[in-house]
Amino acid sequence: MRSIKIAMMSFADINNYGDILFSHVFNMEFRKRLSDVDIHFYTPSTIDLEGYHYQGYEKEKVDDKYDGVFLAGGEVVHLFDERTWKPIYEKQGKSVISEHASDTVWDWVTCRCRFKAWLSVGVRPFGDKWDESKVFEAVDSLDYISCRGILSKKVLEDSNFEKFNKKIGLTPDLGWIFPQYLDDLNLRGKYYLDFISPNTKYLLFQVHNVTEEEAKIIAGDLLKAKEKYGYQIVMMPVIHLWQDEIYLEQINEFAGNEFIVLPNDLSVFQMLDVIVHASLAVTSSLHVAITALADGVPASVFNKWQGSKLQDLYGLQFRTDFLVSDVGEFAAIFEKLEYERQHSKSLSLYAQFMREKLKETFDDVVNRLVSST
Repeated sequence: MRSIKIAMMSFADINNYGDILFSHVFNMEFRKRLSDVDIHFYTPSTIDLEGYHYQGYEKEKVDDKYDGVFLAGGEVVHLFDERTWKPIYEKQGKSVISEHASDTVWDWVTCRCRFKAWLSVGVRPFGDKWDESKVFEAVDSLDYISCRGILSKKVLEDSNFEKFNKKIGLTPDLGWIFPQYLDDLNLRGKYYLDFISPNTKYLLFQVHNVTEEEAKIIAGDLLKAKEKYGYQIVMMPVIHLWQDEIYLEQINEFAGNEFIVLPNDLSVFQMLDVIVHASLAVTSSLHVAITALADGVPASVFNKWQGSKLQDLYGLQFRTDFLVSDVGEFAAIFEKLEYERQHSKSLSLYAQFMREKLKETFDDVVNRLVSST
């Protein structure tokens, strides 16, 4: 069989933990199934990051150049260029090559190519940016569509709860195989001991967008949890775009510098290794939580914003009480997590199920791609 040439679209260039790893696990899964495959990675800007080269997207680079084009992972299906993408790229001083950053989602769906797919994507509610012709054209033009949650699927169906478009499928978030990537490279245990003493049991904590008063309350609650359960508190900056390291340093200061605050420039491999070796996790990051859960680590999301992606994750797990938005609810979460760590069997079973479903998903997608060529 001749070499198969693939383009993968993402927003890895914004230097976000999950968005970077989507490329890595996509590459891993396709190379497991195809002996001769050439994968090119595209983002709105051009960048070299974590061992991968990302070309700045332009339509002429893709049109009639590939056997398959994929958008894989992330809550990126929306039309908020002015509200979301423009501020993000301007803040990071990056130049979007195409007209809009969202072109890596929408612009290529009408390109000449045998197989085009959105794989395990999240869809934000469009609100006043809903564009029926653009959305329906994309749905009609793509050969394969899967969302990572039922709320994303319903958004693509124009929030019509009576409608059910069978072309729009449901598959797990790609984050459920992040720990497998660490194991695939034989890197488990290679990094976390550079920052954390051997035999240390720790609760991994990360948050952003809290007030000074909230930071004081969080610091007090973390100190009580440390004393009660015997865990060191390890704080790991993840959301670089919103400078979560500032909030974590502030919380640690209010706690008398009793906690470990990790550096702000960890690689995704280092972050992965720290996450999977935690005993418990409390985070505002969806993909830190999913990584922990995928490895059997009880995890809660503490985030003032309870968007559709967080509701999907915890709703599909039947764990909505682990989604916390108010600092007043924060102290109670530790007992729930510790009880789950000691007694729950469902977490590991659920993670195994999600990994198997993703395995089936990649088998199906690769078979469809090969059949199309």
